[in-house]
Amino acid sequence: MPESTTLDRSVMKFRVTIGQRVLAALVFLSFLALSFSIVTTNRSSIAESKSLTSAEAPAASIIFTQRETLVYTVRLAQWIDMQIPRRDVQIARALLAQRLSVINDDGKSVGQEAPSAYLQALYVLDSLIDQSPSGILTPVERTNLLKVINPEMETLIDQARLLVTSYQLAVDNQLTHSAKASRNGDFFTLVLLILFMTLAVSWLGWVARTSIQQYRRSRNLVIAESERLQILAAELAAANLVVVELESLNASKNEFISNISHELRTPLTSIIGYVDVLATTIDFGGNPQLEEIFEVLDRNATILLSLVQSLLALSLLDSPNKRDTFKKIDLLEVLRDAIFIMDAEIQKKNITVTFNYDENDCYQISGDAGLLSQATINLIANAIKFTAAGTTIEIFVGRKPGKSLRDHITVAIADHGIGIPEDEMSMLFERFYRASNAVEEHIPGTGLGLAIVAKVVDFHDAKLSIESKLGEGTTFTIEFLEYLSPVEELVAGRKYGLLSEAIASIEEQSPESLKDKLHEYGGALAFYEFPELGEKLLALSRSIPEGFTGENVELMNQRDLLIKDMKAALPSEDEGEIDG
Repeated sequence: MPESTTLDRSVMKFRVTIGQRVLAALVFLSFLALSFSIVTTNRSSIAESKSLTSAEAPAASIIFTQRETLVYTVRLAQWIDMQIPRRDVQIARALLAQRLSVINDDGKSVGQEAPSAYLQALYVLDSLIDQSPSGILTPVERTNLLKVINPEMETLIDQARLLVTSYQLAVDNQLTHSAKASRNGDFFTLVLLILFMTLAVSWLGWVARTSIQQYRRSRNLVIAESERLQILAAELAAANLVVVELESLNASKNEFISNISHELRTPLTSIIGYVDVLATTIDFGGNPQLEEIFEVLDRNATILLSLVQSLLALSLLDSPNKRDTFKKIDLLEVLRDAIFIMDAEIQKKNITVTFNYDENDCYQISGDAGLLSQATINLIANAIKFTAAGTTIEIFVGRKPGKSLRDHITVAIADHGIGIPEDEMSMLFERFYRASNAVEEHIPGTGLGLAIVAKVVDFHDAKLSIESKLGEGTTFTIEFLEYLSPVEELVAGRKYGLLSEAIASIEEQSPESLKDKLHEYGGALAFYEFPELGEKLLALSRSIPEGFTGENVELMNQRDLLIKDMKAALPSEDEGEIDG
């Protein structure tokens, strides 16, 4: 047979190396960093757009302020040139004052953000205008005011221009800073994106390469396993042929043994009969040697006949049997017949046989009456053979509860003979094996009786056990499954399940529907071999009034005690195996 190469299922599974796991972790971390960078950049862009939006209002205010300043200075120039009256200048000044009082988003007015020189020039001009006469200036008044007003007008225009310029520089600086920050953020995001793509592509490539390698290894293993299975199939076919041939040889052997046994049994029976006739018709005349010869002939012929019959029984047990021929057997009848058959040997050794069982019980099993009779005869004959004359053989038949489906019927046959050495009991059921103390004491036997018993017990799915002490005796115990009819088997297989179902249902049932549920399960449990529990359930159901809501504490306590009794009726986990 070629060396076996078992298919390793772990190779068939996709496995990720430690390096791949580390790289996958780096890919995940870079993805998190990239996501964080994108979110941060978006937030910065939103903040910048909001700041630029908020800067639009001050810019408009400053531009309008510059325009009103220019209008005001134009009106001043026209007034100095004696073109318009003072009232027009004052109107332009009022419009400028209104513009300077506009409040921006920062809570300050345009006038509060204007340069101090601008405000100082306005103050001087306002004083000169207020002190001047109304209407259009005279040449003399013009000459006096011109020297004072011109410098202030130039200062006002320069400061208004400076106000716009400074604000423009501030906005430019803000835009420059935002552009730099955005560029740095975009650059960092780009770097993270490149890093993420590089790591992801590297990881995917590595995993793909590993997967391809594992696929190739798995495919090679599958091919090798397929070849191995083909070889094993061929070997199995060859082994099957050998098994068929061995079965044929075994059948031929059994047939040969059966034929030989039948052929030998008739002449051996004739020899034993003629030996008995000669022993009764010949006068030994006080010749002990001749008498001993007849005894040896009779004993050896009897042993040989027993050997032939045992071989015939074993050949029948080794052949294929059909258990569907099993019938209901009364073990008491089988044991009584066996005792009756062995009565001559029992009387010959003056042995007392006690047969103990419960007269009110019925001990029925499913089996083959002929095989069971032969097994019990062998055990009783064995007990007679090894029990001293004048002693007792005890036969006991009893019942042992099973876990769920059926009880166990036990048969125990005890003698007070020489016993069996403890180290030899494991070999006692081997064919042709005899205990050493039986051989030493020259007790006749073929070594096949217990082998037949073991075969019969195994054939009936029963259990055989031995207890023995040297010089005190031996007890053989057989444990059968009780016979159940199809209906009894159905009931036995359902009853504990129904009991568990009833316990759970009654525990969870509301007080309003408890009466109906108790009545339902009371009748069912009585049918499924729990008559006392069923009667208790029905009695409690009858004692519950209509419209019961659980206010009666005594009735609820009775329910709890009844549930406790039902749980006690369930088989415990250590009661043994469930019988099939």
